[in-house]
This record gives sequence, structure tokens and C-alpha cells, in this order.
Amino acid sequence: MAHTGMRWERSGRKFHAEQRIAPVRARQGRAGYRILTVLVAALVLAFLVWIPVAIWGEKQADDIAPQNNGPAPVESAPPAR
Repeated sequence: MAHTGMRWERSGRKFHAEQRIAPVRARQGRAGYRILTVLVAALVLAFLVWIPVAIWGEKQADDIAPQNNGPAPVESAPPAR
């Protein structure tokens, strides 16, 4: 069967003519400075929120269970006479 440039569309149950679209027009998204600006701004905002939360979380952890930075000092007994 020869290809006639028609295709069956299941949703409309009709034949539709196929169209050729240039590769430049068929792209899914745009690239440019606007999108880059939005992505960088979102990253900066995420860090601006993350830094205070991390500091607050460390403070809360130290308040609940203070860290011991080494073994407890051993008190030596006075020398026997």
C-alpha cells in the first residue's frame, strides 16, 4: 500500500493530511537569557532559604545534644604520702 500522506487519527476518527514542520519550529522549548535568568534566580532563592535553615538546624541539634569534642578530662588523685 502506497503512502498517501494521510494518517488515521484515533481521537477524531477521521483522516488528516500530514504536515511537514521545519526542525526549528518543531523544537519543544526555547533557549535564551530569560530562561537562564529564571533558573539562576530560583537557585539563588533556594540557597537564601537553605542557609538560615541549616544554621537553625545545627543550633537546635547542639541545644538538644551538645557535642563532646574529646574524652572527658581525668582527674588525677593526689599523690599518696
